[in-house]
Amino acid sequence: MNEETSGQDMAAVVVGMAGRFPGAGSVSELWQNLLNGKRAVRRFTAEELREAGVPDDLAQHPSYVPMAAALEDIDLFDAEFFNVPSREAQLSDPQHRLFLETCWAALEDAGHPPGRFDGRIGVFGSSSISTYLLGLIAGGEELPPDGISYPLLLGNDKDFLCTKTAHRLGLTGPAVTVQTACSSSLVAVHLATQSLLAGECDIALAGGVSITVPQQAGYLYREGGILSPDGRCRVFDASANGTVRGSGCGVVVLRRLDDAIADRDRVSAVIRGSAVNNDGADKVGFTAPSAAGQVEVIREAVAVSGLPASAIGYVEAHGTGTSLGDPIEVRALATAHAADGEPPKECHLGSIKANLGHLDAAAGVTGLIKTVLVLREQAIPGQPDFTTPGPAIEAHLDNYRISAEPVRPASPLQAAAVSSFGLGGTNAHVVLAAPPAVDERHAPAGTHLVLLSARDTEALATLAEELRDHLTAQTYTRLDDIAFTLANGRTDFAARAALRSRSVPELIGQLGELASGGTPPDDPAAAGWLAGGPLDPQSVGDCSHARRVALPGHPMRRRQHWIDVQHTHRSGPSTQPPASAPQLAEQVREVITRMLDAPELGPDDDFYDRGLDSMRAVEIVTLLRDTTGLPLSFEEFDGLRTLSAVVEHMSGLSGPADGASSPVRAAPAAGTAAHRHLLSKIREGSAPGHVFMVPPAGGTIAAYIDLSRRMSDERTLWALTHPSGQPGQHRSIRDLARLYTGLVREVQPHGPYLLAGYSFGGSVALEMAAELERDGEDVERVVMLDSHPPEAYIGGAADDAAFLAAFPTLIGQILPGSAPETADVDTAAPRSVEEILERIGDDTWSEAMKAELAGFFHTWRDNHEALKRWFPDWLLTGDIVVLAAEQEENQAIMRALDIRKTERALWARHSSGRVEVLQVPGDHYSMIRNPENLRHLGAAFDRALRPA
Repeated sequence: MNEETSGQDMAAVVVGMAGRFPGAGSVSELWQNLLNGKRAVRRFTAEELREAGVPDDLAQHPSYVPMAAALEDIDLFDAEFFNVPSREAQLSDPQHRLFLETCWAALEDAGHPPGRFDGRIGVFGSSSISTYLLGLIAGGEELPPDGISYPLLLGNDKDFLCTKTAHRLGLTGPAVTVQTACSSSLVAVHLATQSLLAGECDIALAGGVSITVPQQAGYLYREGGILSPDGRCRVFDASANGTVRGSGCGVVVLRRLDDAIADRDRVSAVIRGSAVNNDGADKVGFTAPSAAGQVEVIREAVAVSGLPASAIGYVEAHGTGTSLGDPIEVRALATAHAADGEPPKECHLGSIKANLGHLDAAAGVTGLIKTVLVLREQAIPGQPDFTTPGPAIEAHLDNYRISAEPVRPASPLQAAAVSSFGLGGTNAHVVLAAPPAVDERHAPAGTHLVLLSARDTEALATLAEELRDHLTAQTYTRLDDIAFTLANGRTDFAARAALRSRSVPELIGQLGELASGGTPPDDPAAAGWLAGGPLDPQSVGDCSHARRVALPGHPMRRRQHWIDVQHTHRSGPSTQPPASAPQLAEQVREVITRMLDAPELGPDDDFYDRGLDSMRAVEIVTLLRDTTGLPLSFEEFDGLRTLSAVVEHMSGLSGPADGASSPVRAAPAAGTAAHRHLLSKIREGSAPGHVFMVPPAGGTIAAYIDLSRRMSDERTLWALTHPSGQPGQHRSIRDLARLYTGLVREVQPHGPYLLAGYSFGGSVALEMAAELERDGEDVERVVMLDSHPPEAYIGGAADDAAFLAAFPTLIGQILPGSAPETADVDTAAPRSVEEILERIGDDTWSEAMKAELAGFFHTWRDNHEALKRWFPDWLLTGDIVVLAAEQEENQAIMRALDIRKTERALWARHSSGRVEVLQVPGDHYSMIRNPENLRHLGAAFDRALRPA
């Protein structure tokens, strides 16, 4: 879809839904639970935990939370109905089985079972990791000596979720498994919509499933983690402290709007626009959320929908109930809506995770199903466990409402939206409109023939009973709709019955008799169909104004298909006494190097330079506590950045040991071998040659990763990172150039060389080129991304106070929206970077994020001081190409750091080769961060790398 073709005529619509959720066996039951404010998370008894294999010492641990939102009867499956051999069903992950059942139920709900639909049906779905298979492996069950068997692989691997469903149901459209963590199923909806509108299929199933085995098990609360310490998910609330696990499955059926209208489908909502993106590398860590990515995906989906943001009256948020994620999401939503020109005047917010817990791969589609129901039923369920908005959220609630009680909107909801943000950065947002208004219909007179069929007489009686109960509860259903749906929207099975009725009450009575074993009177018009032949459409009655409606589908006869794993006696967290000093040092090293996958980690190497993020920090703290028996807290660890610091701190926790000596710090390794980790390949090229990128001030290479995706040059792209060390080390540009040159020559021993760098990195690249030319090597070109000539720094001076004063402005430039770009003039000058981060940060900033920003500050300051002491002493013979920003750099930073305004053409003084300056959009910061500017920069960079 695009903005020109995003109206109703090109929209996809939801025509069917099905699912099983914690505490709800169907979508209708889920809706009633939501309106009643029911929470499905429950506490397991000691006996349930034992039956699930949870050892007593673990269950009794003070940090163990024996709670989850469990799904009932995951061991049951109607293998016979789907013609699945019993042994194959036993070996299959319950996720595969439930997804298959739910896809069938969704198609029946839509009135388009596979065998009756004349067109291609696609299936797009996702599942979580197979904990069923992991249990079999851990228990040694069903595993031959040569490894996992082929049937076990086909029944459990994610790759076969959708293809097996397509095979069992005879679906011939695309069958695509989607895996983007907890945004998977909403991404599946986006891809299904695109496939449908592109004509690749005529109906698209989209959904996801997540089942954790065993169901009746809790989790160890880990300080600083995403799971709640008390099993409650308080989304948006001031006391929000984490989420809780849940299991479930949801599937929606999508059609093109014009096809749905032509086939008289029941349209529950219209998908007006959807978008998917990824945060990329421009965030604190892999597991951290990105406000910029969320803003962009919401803006794109709204733009594609063709609807103004002001029309959106409800948003089903990702809403995990964490103090970091919720404020970022609300702020991103408000920013995206405001960017559209006019934000919603009153938009309600909600998150189903407060009711069901986090359903992982099924979370996105479950939120979508709730949103469809909100639009269809024109009601907004209350938000459980919500009392007072968190302080970081309240500031953005001028146009948004969160209610603990159900709300009936004063005016009809025109549109709603749903967000799902996957761990790792894949974001999805879908904008929906209310279903089209239904015209008044003529109610036909006369009788109608209602047809029922099932596998056998027992199933037929059950179907009659379920249909009777359904019609008794849904008194508004029309008889012609019932007859039309059952005649055109059901599979014809062997056991059949035909009921001729004049009214719905009469039909209800007939269904009761059939359910009790009675035999309907013979109807000559149905004789051929009852005998297994085709049906005369005219015999059903006047269905000229009838539409498909939701009616009970074929009853499942589920039986147990399960392999019981013999639970081993796992133990809970260690309660062993503290180790001696040498043992403690070895324990700390073993845990941290294993978690960072860095066996060569030195005692003074910075963890955050080795890729540590907040999620792994939580795991490390937990493992250190369990391994050593010492009470290390997450806050304490967050301030420790090296092995030596951790050992020293934990030695203090354990107290002095008699005769114990202090751990010995190893001497740093010499030469480039100890720094090989500083050179990483960020893109494998298909053409010969290499391009080496030097880091800017601060030492990060996130922007280079983004730039690489906008380039068409086919050479292999490498990026250097700044070496770790204490503030003040590696300040000399010549020292850095010698170190980097050695690393480059290990990859490419001889020239010609292509070197590049942004800002400070361009200056280091020039010094590297000089180093190579002094060694007799050929440097083809140095490409500088808006690097200041060295003349800009001559005579300049900046003390610690100047760097501290400029840092908030810098943060505002490189992380737009996450920090104020100016400081309060009435506030006393900060004395440290930590004090600055406390001032400009908010509740969304984790301690890990602050630690990374503090490390960035020290490197940035050292790099700028190095520039002030450097001037080239070698006239380069290679070419220089400068990609200069069209707009001026932030003047507050220039003044604070005493950087003179100089023309980029002054680089011609430092090379006898060709020097070219190319203008690129943006300023010094936005040129390499704004997506549109990056596109232009990528094209300019390609040109700069080409031979003159």
